[in-house]
Amino acid sequence: MVQKPLLAVERQRLILEILAREGVVRNAELKELLNVSLVTIRADLRELESQAALEIVHGGAVSRRPASDSEQLLDERSREHPDSKRRMGARAAQMVKDDQTIIVDAGSTTVELVNCLSPDLEYLQIVTHGLNIALAASRHPAVEVVVPSGIVRPMTLAIVGPQVVSFYEMVNADCVFLAANGFSPEYGLTTSNMLEVAVKRAIVQRAECVVLLADSSKFGKRHSLTIVPMDSIHTLITDKDLADADAARLERIGIEVIRV
Repeated sequence: MVQKPLLAVERQRLILEILAREGVVRNAELKELLNVSLVTIRADLRELESQAALEIVHGGAVSRRPASDSEQLLDERSREHPDSKRRMGARAAQMVKDDQTIIVDAGSTTVELVNCLSPDLEYLQIVTHGLNIALAASRHPAVEVVVPSGIVRPMTLAIVGPQVVSFYEMVNADCVFLAANGFSPEYGLTTSNMLEVAVKRAIVQRAECVVLLADSSKFGKRHSLTIVPMDSIHTLITDKDLADADAARLERIGIEVIRV
């Protein structure tokens, strides 16, 4: 069935929802997300600006109000819990074997997996839409790095867009190493960007082994968008601060919980 194009009021509502979460929208992202021309996007933004809902800037628009569910910049997140992230990355790296193809999600913890890969590896293919992941992986002499084309989100250095989703539909991986802004038994893995949700959902489908790397501070956090339910995850690698009761709740779902 061919999807009907959105009405102007529907497009503008989605634009305002993105602004409420992130504080900024970019014309190129909106073009891909809403499947309309840049001319139409600019017309929608002008209409919303006339309503004092946003301010148009070069390449997009910014909200006149603070974002309600905003993400931190990747550099900011990288400075949080660095020791825990390195331990989680080192433990995840132990799961990686020679001659595998793995998908590594964009993130400040997943990059530690790459940094901790064994120097004894003879060959490993890493497929990633994270520019920080690709850069780190390119320094390893035994790693072949595969990166899709798309739009780079400056906030997270993740490549997003429909072409990234289509690319991942061709990939068959041995394991996926996933990141999320929040996770809980009730709401699953959550984040706040629509384009990143589509990419993360795509990569979860590409391997029978799905490993989530997330520190305990993210447990119970609910962001505005659910990526996948918790039972889509096979293994959680987290830190030792995750409470026994919370670990037990996850284990009852069938998730292997590794605290390091």
